[in-house]
Amino acid sequence: MSENNFLDGCRYVYIDLGTNIGVQIRKLYEPHLYPGAPILQHFKNIFGNNFNEVCSVGFEANPVHNSYLTEFENYCLARKWRVKIFKSTAVSYVDKNLTFYINPGDNQNNQWDASLIEGGKKLNVTVPGIDITSWFKRTVLIRKIPSGIMPPKVMMKTDIEGHDSAVLANLIFSGAYCSIDLIYGEHFNNEFQQAISLLKKDSNTCKTELISLDDELYYLHRFPFILPVQQVNF
Repeated sequence: MSENNFLDGCRYVYIDLGTNIGVQIRKLYEPHLYPGAPILQHFKNIFGNNFNEVCSVGFEANPVHNSYLTEFENYCLARKWRVKIFKSTAVSYVDKNLTFYINPGDNQNNQWDASLIEGGKKLNVTVPGIDITSWFKRTVLIRKIPSGIMPPKVMMKTDIEGHDSAVLANLIFSGAYCSIDLIYGEHFNNEFQQAISLLKKDSNTCKTELISLDDELYYLHRFPFILPVQQVNF
């Protein structure tokens, strides 16, 4: 793996924009913990049974989740799953500090409505924003893909509380959008989806499937991080 691109060697990539406490990423690697979760079939459709070979990248702006996400990331790495989570990092279309709004004490829902939109929230913090399109082009698109007959695959979840359409529009106009096999999220209004359909209507090359999916099943579950028992040979 190149020291300049941590996605070198990754045939399959899953990107989780607005990862919260990483539940969707964990569903990918440990689907047995989440029976009935709607996203599982889509993971299988895109990655087949190659879950252990998927490299996952998460982005979460809310610093309240930093400690848990660090623990989760370390757990994944100990299981040999290539997972990197950008903590206290707001997904945007600019590389600059942004104001992020949270509700202290609203932990019963993992602060799932924290966002770049104030909306009556009680506290704001400053976090670095990341131009996700530029990041995507300099990491995902130029990664070194291992040899083999299986085609590379990229899947993305976007749940950045109303900022989704602006971010995806930048991906579209940059030309990066059509290199993603499947994008799913809950904040795609009908107008946006119709616009995407019109754009794809006259394209024979854009493979991207955009689906409206809000898989909040198990969103509060924090299953223990249990590493497998190491076998000792005598």
